[in-house]
Amino acid sequence: MTEIIRKLAERWNAGDVEGALELYTEDAVMLSGPDWPEQVTWRGRDGIRQNMMEWLSVWELSEVEFENLQTFGDRIVGSGVWTTRGRSSGVSGPLPFAAVATLRDGRISVFQWFTDYDEAVAAARGA
Repeated sequence: MTEIIRKLAERWNAGDVEGALELYTEDAVMLSGPDWPEQVTWRGRDGIRQNMMEWLSVWELSEVEFENLQTFGDRIVGSGVWTTRGRSSGVSGPLPFAAVATLRDGRISVFQWFTDYDEAVAAARGA
């Protein structure tokens, strides 16, 4: 079950946005983290594509590495490091993250970002 998240990271790191999008359901939803400055929901593959393309327009380098993946029913909690380098600034560095992916029929139907792993686990458990 966690293989889909590993595929997502591989495709993203290879710059394969369309391949990454194939791992989502047509009606998938992506949510910004609860403690992010802007609360945003991207709907459907087109909305998620728009988010991905906006992200890539800002970052010259954007690579994800999942270090930990756990399954909770139909949800996968992952944590890892996002390594980025600004397209304009050239500033680079690691950004720790956590995420929860809810699966339906073998694809990601909901993907939510977190900055705190324990909060992601609580969300996956329905707390």
